Amino acid sequence: MTINTITTEALSGPWSLVRFVYRWPDGRELAPLGQAKGQLLYLLEDGAPGRMAVQVVAGERPSLDPGSDASLAAHFRSGFAYGGRWSLREGMVQHDVEIASIPDWEGSQLARETRLVDDRLMLSTKEPSPQLPEGGYQTVLEWQR
Repeated sequence: MTINTITTEALSGPWSLVRFVYRWPDGRELAPLGQAKGQLLYLLEDGAPGRMAVQVVAGERPSLDPGSDASLAAHFRSGFAYGGRWSLREGMVQHDVEIASIPDWEGSQLARETRLVDDRLMLSTKEPSPQLPEGGYQTVLEWQR
């Protein structure tokens, strides 16, 4: 296992989601979307952080019934997506959200603790999530090239 230096160049490019869990201090974990799938893209502009986009969805989702409020609500709860600009500061990635599937995130700054081990990128946060808003856990997303 090689822990890599976190640089904008090391983070830039496409990533595929390996794991998305909530982890409590006692070690308990919950996968709020089951076996989720997702994509993350960090772009550079003139060698500096530029645009970013992320989408995470539940691996198994039923067909959408647009005439059903229950179906629409279930699909809203089955994932999230946002995009904007990104920056790297002292081992933390900051996402400056411009557009999001969760309107409250638009205009916000989402900071992520960042680790880069071999070809894996681990992003984590202690912010509550719309899937489980009470908080008290760390959100962990593990990505792979």
